[in-house]
Amino acid sequence: MKNTSRSYKKSRGFTLIELIVVLAIGALLALLSVPFARSILISGKVEPTANDINKTVTAIRGNFAGQGVTPYLNLGSNSAATAVFANTSRGLASALNVTGNGATATVQHDLGETGSQVTVASSTVSVAGDSFAVTLPNVNDAACPGLATQLSRAAEVITVNGTPVKALGGSYNGGMSQNACTAGDTNTFVFTFR
Repeated sequence: MKNTSRSYKKSRGFTLIELIVVLAIGALLALLSVPFARSILISGKVEPTANDINKTVTAIRGNFAGQGVTPYLNLGSNSAATAVFANTSRGLASALNVTGNGATATVQHDLGETGSQVTVASSTVSVAGDSFAVTLPNVNDAACPGLATQLSRAAEVITVNGTPVKALGGSYNGGMSQNACTAGDTNTFVFTFR
């Protein structure tokens, strides 16, 4: 008679040490990929944010048309001018976040530090009140130089961290814009429109 008993190989599972090592490697890879994923998300928001700013600027230009060479003198102080920008953005913007109503309206961008307030003020290109400046603080370097590039046709003057990357009557310099940017959510873009 044949021996019908089967020989079974002893199966072996993972030890606790092996499991901990695999989990640690996975956690390390996930931790290293978070900044990269955030950069991809921010760079994907640059064009929609620039489009929102362009639409809002076009609407403000229309609202202040016919008021002479200094139409933006009546834009008001910083909080009032920001409220005008925010209220004008409402309904036009999908990438900018508008909160509040009337004179207390504010607008935030999602290109860096959470809750970063966009500010607007009457400005000077040739004479006081002939233009207005839109400032985006706390912008992540993943938006560099894309944000300035996207708005270079519409803006008369552009600065990145205080460095002029487009002067009045001059051409936009993307390389200078890239070099002006710093790592992290530390960049301030100022766009002057007329």
